[in-house]
This record gives sequence, structure tokens and C-alpha cells, in this order.
Amino acid sequence: MAATAVHGDALTASLPGQVTDAIAEVLPSNDPLDRADFNPIDYINSQFPTEVTMDRLEPFVERVNGQISTLDEEISRAVQAQAEAGERAARDISEAKNAIHELHTKIKDIKGKAEASEEMVQEICRDIKQLDFAKRHLQTTITALKRLHMLQTAVEQLKLMAEGRHYKEA
Repeated sequence: MAATAVHGDALTASLPGQVTDAIAEVLPSNDPLDRADFNPIDYINSQFPTEVTMDRLEPFVERVNGQISTLDEEISRAVQAQAEAGERAARDISEAKNAIHELHTKIKDIKGKAEASEEMVQEICRDIKQLDFAKRHLQTTITALKRLHMLQTAVEQLKLMAEGRHYKEA
């Protein structure tokens, strides 16, 4: 957690050591303004140690104002890029949700078709079993009819033989 301290009239915020180390690693800088232990009074005294050096004040202020303007522009561009990225992310999430919804609908349709196909296959299997059962009965009936026909033919031949008294041949 960041610590806040009051030194005289100045309010300063300090970051934990790990955070400042990570920032220094990611954004290395030799600028004394970027140091965690920056002291503005010492910095101004080092830039203008005597009254004679005060003539450099105007160019120094212009340079600092230029840096501030540059930083403001960079921050503005970063905020704009972040806003665009947020909009893009929201749009991508919306598209992903729509794609997931469509996929869910397609899966549901496929599942319904699969269930209908399974039911149709079961009906076909039932019909095949019925046809197989009917085929067996038909074969049994045909065999019985053939045997009955053979028996009828044999009885007729026996009658003819008996009428003609051909017992030996019968």
C-alpha cells in the first residue's frame, strides 16, 4: 500500500520498494525528476546554485513547460488509445457472446436432429424386427404348406394305388 507523508507544506506519496524497482526496470530513466527520493528544493538549488545562474531560469521554465506539454499529449494519446481499446474489447466481447449464442443454438439444433435420428433408427429397428419375425413365420408357413402339399399328393397316390389294388407299389 502506498504511504503518504507530510513534509512541511509538501504532501508526498511514496510507493513500496518493489513497485519502484519494477517501474525502474520497465521504464529506466536517468532523469532526477523520476527518482523515488526526488526532493524539489534540492533539485532547484542544484539547477540555480547562485543568483548569477538565475538568468537560466527562463529557458529552464520553457524546457519544463515543453516537457509538461509533451507529457500531456502522451497522456491524452494514451487515454484515447485506452478508450478505443475498451470499445474494441466491448465489441469483441459482444461478438464472442453472439458467437457463443449461435453455437449454442446450433448445438441445440444438432442435438434435436440427433434425437430425431435416434428415434427414427429405433423405429426402423422395430420395423426390421417385425419384418424378421414375419419372415420366419412366412418361412415356417411355406414349409408347412409344402409338407401339406406333399402329404396331400401322397394320400392321392395311395388312394389311386389302393383303388387299383397295387398294394405292393403303394
